[in-house]
Amino acid sequence: MSKWTYHRRIQLSFFLLIFLPLLAVSFISYRFLSNEMVEKVKLSNDNVINVINEEIERTIDDISFASHFLVNDMSFKQQLEQFSNVERLTSFETYQTFREIEEGLSLISSKTLNNNIHMYLINNKNFIVSASPSARLEAIQQNSTQLLSEVNKGLAENLQWLGMANDPNTESSYYIARAIFDTTNKEIVSTLLIGISESYFVGLFKSIEFGNVALFDAEGEAIFNNKQLHVEKALVDSSLRLESKIEKTNWTLVYETTRETLTGQISRTFITGIISVSVLFLVFLLSSMIVAKRLYRPIFKLQRVVRQVGEGNLDSRIEVKGNDDLAALSRSINTMLDQIQQLIIDIEFEQEQKKIMELEALFMQIRPHFLINTLNSIKCSLILQQDRLHSQVIDSLMSLLRYYLKFHEETTLQEECKLLSNYLEVMKIRSEQTVELHIDLQPEVKQLIIPKLILQPVVENAIVHGLLDIDNAKITVTATIHQGLVQIMIEDNGVGMDEEKLEQLNDYLTEQKPHDLASEPNVFSQDGGVGLINVINRLRLTFGSSAVMKLYAGGQGGVLVIIQFLVPEQQPLLLQEDRHV
Repeated sequence: MSKWTYHRRIQLSFFLLIFLPLLAVSFISYRFLSNEMVEKVKLSNDNVINVINEEIERTIDDISFASHFLVNDMSFKQQLEQFSNVERLTSFETYQTFREIEEGLSLISSKTLNNNIHMYLINNKNFIVSASPSARLEAIQQNSTQLLSEVNKGLAENLQWLGMANDPNTESSYYIARAIFDTTNKEIVSTLLIGISESYFVGLFKSIEFGNVALFDAEGEAIFNNKQLHVEKALVDSSLRLESKIEKTNWTLVYETTRETLTGQISRTFITGIISVSVLFLVFLLSSMIVAKRLYRPIFKLQRVVRQVGEGNLDSRIEVKGNDDLAALSRSINTMLDQIQQLIIDIEFEQEQKKIMELEALFMQIRPHFLINTLNSIKCSLILQQDRLHSQVIDSLMSLLRYYLKFHEETTLQEECKLLSNYLEVMKIRSEQTVELHIDLQPEVKQLIIPKLILQPVVENAIVHGLLDIDNAKITVTATIHQGLVQIMIEDNGVGMDEEKLEQLNDYLTEQKPHDLASEPNVFSQDGGVGLINVINRLRLTFGSSAVMKLYAGGQGGVLVIIQFLVPEQQPLLLQEDRHV
């Protein structure tokens, strides 16, 4: 079997026309979606960064407002002056001042700041007052000395950004300081520390799903950094980086991610899809090969039988199973092969019959020339003796012999009817019976080409089997043509034939195959006459299987013989079975 069979080409076509375009469309879609997603994520994160920037600026504004409010409230400032050198709460008066400062600080903190921002006041003795009484002071106590040392005492009434302070037990915080001076001596009475816890930044930046974010102060120190980002350069060359300046604090907000991070999910989905499609395609390919092999098996059998028939084995047939289209096709091919085989048998038989007829014609030509010459001499002698009757008979007999000599040649219908007249002249001497012959030919059929000796055997049968001892014997020959169908009727007024015999003869004459003249008797003929079987065989060999001969009971008591055939290049028309004469 060929390597690239029909179903293999179908599978290859499926791969080229479906699977490859599917891969191409998937890859193009992946590239398009990746670029689209990167652009959308960049735009979305840019908006998020701007929102975060605004949120930080709003928080700084709140911190600034709270610190300015404390500094500019004179009564609160007086309380701070009274509490500036308190080291411990040793009296009710100092406790009362402590409570008032704590309540004022708590009030300002709750009104302006969120829960992630804590305010502390530290006097000159490092006594710490928290805005939240329940707050744990361990972290601020551990870091207060370092934070206070970083406060620039020369910057009066200004916010100072101290940076991050780490606590191993609690979360880290970013601290902002402001020195509070008294109104008379301009000396520091207290330091306001505002701590922004790391959870504030975590909550602020959690809305960014992809990438890393960091917040740097004016010195480039990280306030919040979840991936060791740098304030000046990207982590990798292919990073997508966004920067935003917070003007009020001179902080820098940095967002950075890689293209692979943005497209990673799409890439994983795409790769998973490609792998799934490839696996399914392989499964489909293997399944289709198995199914196609099973489906192709009847076609292979059909191909094998056709090849065997092409090699000359006409007995080969297709094994038919089922009732599908291929089974119907196989049955049709088997029927066609049967018909072809039968047609070949019929053609071979026809050729054999033609050879037999040619041999018979040759056999008839063995001595006819000698007989013709002899008869011609007799004719001349009779003419010299003034015997015109017998010389005319001899002349008719010579015409018959010449006609028989050219048996294999064709003739016209008019010439065939002329032969009948010569034949009846001879039969008149032979049987001493006069037969009246009436011929009526339609002008269109007079020159119709037909085989020789088509009418003579029929007329001979009529005389021998129907008209002997009949007075006023008469034979009528009529020929017409209508729409290409030629009809010849030969009718006698003889003794006729019973219905059973007519039916048997008609069944025998209507068989659609040539008859073996060597094995079948010549019907109605005597003395080796050609016979009706010979006539119908030669008609079918000349005009095809549409040629028919039927015998009916004649209207004058004898037999009516009807011969029908189509002239060449005409459609077949069948003789009507129930024709009435």
